[in-house]
Amino acid sequence: MIKNKVMKTILYTLTILFVSITARSQEFEYLKKLDTIYIEFKGKKNEKKHSIQTRNAPQNFDERLYSFSLKKTLIRLNFEHWKFINWEKKEANVVSEVRKVDKLFLRKHKREIIKICYLEKYNYDEIVCELFSPLKVFYIIDFTEKIKGNVVLYEVICINSCPVYE
Repeated sequence: MIKNKVMKTILYTLTILFVSITARSQEFEYLKKLDTIYIEFKGKKNEKKHSIQTRNAPQNFDERLYSFSLKKTLIRLNFEHWKFINWEKKEANVVSEVRKVDKLFLRKHKREIIKICYLEKYNYDEIVCELFSPLKVFYIIDFTEKIKGNVVLYEVICINSCPVYE
């Protein structure tokens, strides 16, 4: 009788482990297919935010740099919020998006939101080249800037580069 309970416990544990590993890999594949990704910023020790002062004429636009360090590896991920994301948007005078969102928005987009600690198990190439490709739109959800219960979303670009191998 005791052997049977031990075997059931072992089988149950192995099943849970297999399902969780499969779910994690499927989640990464799902994130790679998205066109918009949201990244949590909570101002922790491994997360930094810097305001960038423009050298040209002062503007009424707060340009900023978000920097994330993965704790277990030496990987640093950097995102910038500029007035214009690229030259096409500058020529069309399309300013980067900044908006307030509520808890309902966060619940609705729960699967598209990445916590930086989630990326710890992947290498630099997988993160930057596959997940943060330049063809996607990125938003930082800045939880340090709460306004009346809402958080602020900043449209950003990933300034990390994908290495080229020969």
